[in-house]
Amino acid sequence: MNIKSMFGIGLVSFGVAFAQDYAAPEAETYSAPAETSTNSYTATTTAPSMSEQELQKQEEQAASSNSLTAPVPFVKPDIPKESKRSSFNSILHGRSYNYNGNMAAANNTDLLMRYPNLFANRKFFYIEPTNKMGILSLGSFFTAFDIVHAPLDASQLGRLTLGYAAPGFGFYIRAGLGHSRVSNDGNATIPHMGPDDVDAVPGVTSVTSGGDDWAFAISKGFLGVNLALSGDWITEKKQIHIDPDQGDEREQHYDSLTVNVNLTNAPTAKNFTWNLGATLVAHRNEVEVEDDVVVDADNPPNSYFELAPYLRVGLSVLENDNARVLVGAAGIFPFRHYNDPLDGYVFAVILQPSLLGEVFVGEEKNFMFYGEVGYDWNAFTYNKDNNSDISTMFYRMNPVVASVGFRYQYKDFLSVELGLGNELFSGSGNFFNGDHTFVDFSAMVRF
Repeated sequence: MNIKSMFGIGLVSFGVAFAQDYAAPEAETYSAPAETSTNSYTATTTAPSMSEQELQKQEEQAASSNSLTAPVPFVKPDIPKESKRSSFNSILHGRSYNYNGNMAAANNTDLLMRYPNLFANRKFFYIEPTNKMGILSLGSFFTAFDIVHAPLDASQLGRLTLGYAAPGFGFYIRAGLGHSRVSNDGNATIPHMGPDDVDAVPGVTSVTSGGDDWAFAISKGFLGVNLALSGDWITEKKQIHIDPDQGDEREQHYDSLTVNVNLTNAPTAKNFTWNLGATLVAHRNEVEVEDDVVVDADNPPNSYFELAPYLRVGLSVLENDNARVLVGAAGIFPFRHYNDPLDGYVFAVILQPSLLGEVFVGEEKNFMFYGEVGYDWNAFTYNKDNNSDISTMFYRMNPVVASVGFRYQYKDFLSVELGLGNELFSGSGNFFNGDHTFVDFSAMVRF
């Protein structure tokens, strides 16, 4: 089945779900408004809802108008009030769901890794072969296996996460390790030695593999919000430390330290959900020769310090028992200062709008289709090079990325998910061999 057929089935299912929800029932249960009564009562009615009455009134006014361009009265959208409490948010998804990080969406495994206290009282086994990842949660203790990719070369290392979670509190530590050491007591350089294939000069040659990683995360829930702090120190590509018997000591540094802190109202949000935070990055790209720092101009980017505050929000705008549509947005405001001798800085405003729709199919609601679309809008960037006295300003809307996913749940303990995505208009007829394509498959067993 090609992607067009899948998209068509998703649209038809979405429409059927909405049509089922608005079919006129014989009896409905209503809740009294909070300002008049807190008790619920049952009433039998065949009268249309307020929104239907208003739409009917609009149509009559438009039909009786002498001009086709006559204005139609505005009807205020009926925004859901309790979306965060709906059955959609009781589902734990894999990583194929919510690529764009919409804060109003249901939890996925990526969110659990950012807020480890969410592992509390969850017992499941999760496997994701496409991204080579597995998670086991025992309700309190949890572990994860995955792969870390070196950002600046093709290196990959296995990574292990160990953590603990209790209601309102959780933490983990994570490590992906790669290191080798060659000691040459002879008088001649020996080429291609060790697992990292280095030239071993007389003396000691140490290599830290690209992707070598140490990380932690801790989160705490209080006063209806979640506070999280995380840190990650990663070697971005292979770095070599040479301590020769004769000559100068030479040590490469290609690593980054990232610290993130954020606060969200997700635990108690009814519909509108927000996440406020900041990321701090210290990146090194330099070589030390006898304790003197030399910039490695042949291996950019140069060393820099970056601070990036951000705000993410999410809101359900259309919803019934079988389907809903979420609108999300993010604003990121990074400031980067390059270290000497480059002497420059960059300031940017990045906006990330997104849409996410999901629909249950079938009376048992064991099938679900979901799809989302979003893009990065570089609304403003200012780059200043003090050495050359050149400044640059620009803005750019990057290509739109769209994805569609499918979820099947068997009873209440087994679920599988498949997600497909690509940049829109990146090329027709090349979905599975075009650039910027992602495929994600996962399965979860709950206990």
